[in-house]
Amino acid sequence: MESWLMRRFVVLLLGLLLVSACHVEALGFSSWEFFDESQRIRTGEDVEEARDEMIELVFGAELPTRFPDEIEPIRDAAFPGHEIERISVATDELVSIAYLIHPDAWNGVLAIYHQGHLGDFRELGRDAITAFLEEGFQVLAFSMPMRGLNTHPFETEEHIELQVTERPLQYFADPVVVALNWADDSFTYRRRFMAGISGGGWTTVLVSGIDERIDASYPVAGTWPHYLRDRFGYYGDYEERITPNYLELYLMATYPDREQVQVFNELDACCFGGLYSYDYLAYTSFRANAWGGRFEIFMDHGQVEHEISETVVREILKRERVDPADPS
Repeated sequence: MESWLMRRFVVLLLGLLLVSACHVEALGFSSWEFFDESQRIRTGEDVEEARDEMIELVFGAELPTRFPDEIEPIRDAAFPGHEIERISVATDELVSIAYLIHPDAWNGVLAIYHQGHLGDFRELGRDAITAFLEEGFQVLAFSMPMRGLNTHPFETEEHIELQVTERPLQYFADPVVVALNWADDSFTYRRRFMAGISGGGWTTVLVSGIDERIDASYPVAGTWPHYLRDRFGYYGDYEERITPNYLELYLMATYPDREQVQVFNELDACCFGGLYSYDYLAYTSFRANAWGGRFEIFMDHGQVEHEISETVVREILKRERVDPADPS
């Protein structure tokens, strides 16, 4: 009996230590009324209206229909043996370089990968991109503006430099939308999904919200709604601060009949750690279900690094795995 009680005490103690390590407060501190007051989407028609307004904010017009400025077949030692198209998209003075990387045997699905603030997708994103290629996905890979292969006209690589432009969010969304226009015109996809880490996760939220071609999105350690940022003093980078309404973007990414799975590293030493995201899970999932959409959170428990872990890559592959011979 004493040993049983001791085991129960140890389990309870470990649980309390875990909660303490995550700095977790009681979840559910935000009421249903608070969420309803924080965002205006209730129906699919509301999504379409909010999306049109967001597209206008980002681009000053409709979603771009143009193609990239240059497409060049290349080889890159970062992805040995794979055929690659090097894609250049100029947004004013900023040029973004993306790669469309071909697998050995394609399954008909496009994986869009977006690297975060730290730099080049060829280095930091290589493991995740290689895993997608090995599974048969064609991969369209990006770095954030002024990072990696991308050019810029400013003295620094800080995104706050974009505050002098009329539409700063355009520089993040334009390369993905324009490159996808060409890819869609060149190949027939049965499905498209997008994943990104950190600032790439933020970009995944933005782009999947405004571009309905993305069937599923997996932002990793990328966003919180503004109320959580305010509550815990994490305001993020310039582009994160000027994004108007994250809750609405989350819902946009699930309409019509689409899916967003937000991924968080539980003990992330950089950004968005802890279990706070569960606070808006029930509300957002309920609203998304109204039009057949799906909103989920996947917690990478015990993960302390600010990265897409092997666990997360396996989870995405499990969710997206298809039979190359399956025409559906």
